[in-house]
Amino acid sequence: MKIYLAPLQGLTDWMFRESFSKHVGLFDKTFTPFVRVQNGEFYRPNQCNDLLPEHNRFQKPVPQFLGNDAASFFRFEELCRSHGYTEININMGCPYPMVTGRRMGAGLLPYPEEIKNLLEVICHDSTMKISVKCRLGLEHISEFEALIPVFNAFPLEEIIIHPRVGKQQYKGDVDFDAFLNYASALKAPVCYNGDINSNEDATRILQQAPEVKALMLGRGVLQHPFLLSELRNASLTADEKAARLKSFHKELITHCQQKYSGDHHFLKHLEEFWSYQSAEFENSHKLFKLIKKCKSLDQYERVIFSAINGILGA
Repeated sequence: MKIYLAPLQGLTDWMFRESFSKHVGLFDKTFTPFVRVQNGEFYRPNQCNDLLPEHNRFQKPVPQFLGNDAASFFRFEELCRSHGYTEININMGCPYPMVTGRRMGAGLLPYPEEIKNLLEVICHDSTMKISVKCRLGLEHISEFEALIPVFNAFPLEEIIIHPRVGKQQYKGDVDFDAFLNYASALKAPVCYNGDINSNEDATRILQQAPEVKALMLGRGVLQHPFLLSELRNASLTADEKAARLKSFHKELITHCQQKYSGDHHFLKHLEEFWSYQSAEFENSHKLFKLIKKCKSLDQYERVIFSAINGILGA
C-alpha cells in the first residue's frame, strides 16, 4: 500500500517535507501545497519557491496546480518542466471561499463541463502525468455523479478523493459510504484522503475499499508523526522516536532560519504546526501554551527538546 503526504497550505511546505522525510519517515509521494495561477499569471510568485530543486534535494514532490484555465496550467507546466518534474496534480478540493468563489479548487466541482473542457486541452497537449485531488462536491455529494464520466474519459494518473464537500471545509464527518459508491466507478487508481488518524482507521478503509491503491495522510501525521511508521508495521522504541523527533526539529529549525529573518517570524510560522504536533504529547494544551509564549529561538528549543526528552523517554 502506497502512503502519501497531503499538501497542506502553510504546513507541509518544503521545510517540513525535507525534514520529515529525512529523519522520521519516507513517503511514497509527497505533494506541494497548491500554487495558484490565474489568467496565466502566478497569484503569489513566492509560492513557486516550494518547487525549487535546492529545496527538494531529499525527495522530489508532485507540484500541485490551483487554477481553472488551460493557459494558467501550461504556464505552471512550463515552470515544472524547467525544474525536472514529470507529474502535476490539479487541485479540485480546496474548500475555502476565497478560492471556491472564483471557480477554483472545490469551486470547480459543480461545473463538470468546464472540468471536461479543461482536461481535454491539458491531456491532449501536456507532456506531464496528470492527477487530480478532489472532494465529492462543493455543496452536495450528488455533484460527484456527473464527474465520474468526465474523469473516466481521460488517462489520469490517479484520483485522490477527500470524502467531504467543500462547504464542510474540515468539519463534520467524512461520507465513507459515498466514497465507496463513487470510487468503485472510477477507472483511474484511487487514493483515499481524510481523517486517517490511526492504524485502525487505515485498516478499516482498506478492508472496506479494496479498490483503494494509496492512502494520503494529512492532519493525522501532523498530530502523530509516527503514524507513517505504524502503518508500515515498523516498531520503534520511545528512545528511537525521541531521537528521530530531535533530528527532525533540528533540521526544521535550520531550514526556518534560512527562510525567516528574526525569531518572531520563525516562531509564528511554527505555531500552527505545533497546534497539531503537541497532540503527540501528554499535557498537550500546556505544551502548546508554552510554545506560544516563546520569544526567542533559545527559549523555543528548551521547551520542545525538554518535552521530547521528558515525554517520549529519551
